[in-house]
Amino acid sequence: MPTSTKLSVEETEISIGAKLFPIKYSMIYLSCSFLLFVFSPLSSSVDNIVELSAFVSLSYFLFFLGFFVCVVPKRNVVSNSQFALRNGGWFVRVLIAVGGLYHFVWGVNQIFDFGGGGVADVVERIFNPGESYKDKFAIFEDRVNEGRVNIITQVLVVLSILYGSFVPLLVLYWRDLRFGLKLFSVSALFVYIASFLYIGTQKGIGDVLLYMLAGWSILLCSGKLMLSKADKTKILTLGLLVFLVSFYYMAVNQASRAVEFGISQSLMFGDTSGSWLAHWFGEYLAYGIYTVLSYPSHGYLGLSHNLGQEFYFSYGAGFSQAYESYRYQYFGGQSFFDLTYPARTEVATGWPAGMYWATVFPWLASDLSFPGVFFFIFLIGFIFGEIWLSCITRLRFLSVVALGQLYIFVAFIPANNQVLMQRQGLWVISTLVVFWLIGLFARKKL
Repeated sequence: MPTSTKLSVEETEISIGAKLFPIKYSMIYLSCSFLLFVFSPLSSSVDNIVELSAFVSLSYFLFFLGFFVCVVPKRNVVSNSQFALRNGGWFVRVLIAVGGLYHFVWGVNQIFDFGGGGVADVVERIFNPGESYKDKFAIFEDRVNEGRVNIITQVLVVLSILYGSFVPLLVLYWRDLRFGLKLFSVSALFVYIASFLYIGTQKGIGDVLLYMLAGWSILLCSGKLMLSKADKTKILTLGLLVFLVSFYYMAVNQASRAVEFGISQSLMFGDTSGSWLAHWFGEYLAYGIYTVLSYPSHGYLGLSHNLGQEFYFSYGAGFSQAYESYRYQYFGGQSFFDLTYPARTEVATGWPAGMYWATVFPWLASDLSFPGVFFFIFLIGFIFGEIWLSCITRLRFLSVVALGQLYIFVAFIPANNQVLMQRQGLWVISTLVVFWLIGLFARKKL
């Protein structure tokens, strides 16, 4: 007897648009980043433009294909009763409260760790991002030379699963939280973001925005956030405003850094003083704008340099710089970082591995080889699809946290191996894998 395909009144079938939502916008972003590079003056420095274009195009196609073959053949439905937020639930409320405390402590600790005093000092530093960024390196160097270790930071890094889960859960369950928890969570995020503004660094702020995007995308594509046309207009307007404010801050940040470090020309566009942007916005802001535009694109020149180098296995140092930093710190021996493509390319071509970007690909290729990257990027696309479907159909906690890490991975593909480069990211991924294995073992025992 054939199985009926009729859905119950408590089930909703996922549309193809919802299934492909994150990969569609990922491909738009990645394609635009490469096109921006191709049509920029920096592309004239590439000797192997055909090879570079072929490698990038095939890699992005395989990333899309992995996601596509995972999600499209499956017929997925959402159980409305199973997916219900259930007024936040005590477990979710505890997670959000603890996550908020984590971000608050991180922010306060970071401010004091880098010499912060009172509120006035923090505000003054925020409005001088270039000076703050420069002083951060001086303080960090002094701390290394003196052998000082911040125990609070070490503990917080190990508990990074809270950093990866707080913002997505806050967005997902916002409507069901009580006012007190909302106020505390927003205040904690405010302190956390202020701590990164204080040291003139954008990394933490970018992570928060990407985690918010992960939560919003789940709500939108699961059909649990019913929006009117007016609501959609408000959200788009707010999103545009956030983008413009973030872009402006990044431009001012980069221009301020240039003043502090005595930089007069943009890496990607050279002398910008006579540009039309300088005419409209002034030389200071114009430099910042051009530098921000080079952020998601100049790494392709670094990739072109790396494609010409030989393969040497880097024993995991390319796959995860954070892992290599732990290994070298506690076991010593040879620094396997020197075996990575970017490190060897710096010696061969002068393209600095620690200052400029080279995309994620040469880092992965340092342990997989460039042909091996094709298989890996297809696999990541497939895993991306599995995690996305798990998020919008079942709202599984591990999948929600993993989705945030994947959004960071995608955002930094034109730059570096961001997720596993940072110790926080390494601990998030490691914790997710351990929890997944425990769950898998428990299910088999049952």
